[in-house]
Amino acid sequence: MGRAFGNGELTVEIEKKKTFTLSTPIESNDGTVRHETIDLKEPVLFQVEQFYAEQAKSPSSLPAMRLLIVLVSGIPDPIIKKMSITDFAVCRDYLQSFLAFNPSASGNS
Repeated sequence: MGRAFGNGELTVEIEKKKTFTLSTPIESNDGTVRHETIDLKEPVLFQVEQFYAEQAKSPSSLPAMRLLIVLVSGIPDPIIKKMSITDFAVCRDYLQSFLAFNPSASGNS
């Protein structure tokens, strides 16, 4: 969703909460918990701090983003680890929009 300003500037607002339907459902090892959707929302500062601390530990950004998905969704890590890479990419892209947010570029300077 965008909002137009009189000077021709267009800004994009990030949805604060979003539910994604998983292309491949994920479930617990014993099969008692199954997720066909994942609810994500804007991470809070402490979650972002944990993300960056985890990212500093590894040359790969995958474990850090997996941690952020766990923290924001509330789904335990052993279940998130079973997520398809395409579903992971959708979640990553949504959460990255918050991490890359630039208030001055959105007209909120």
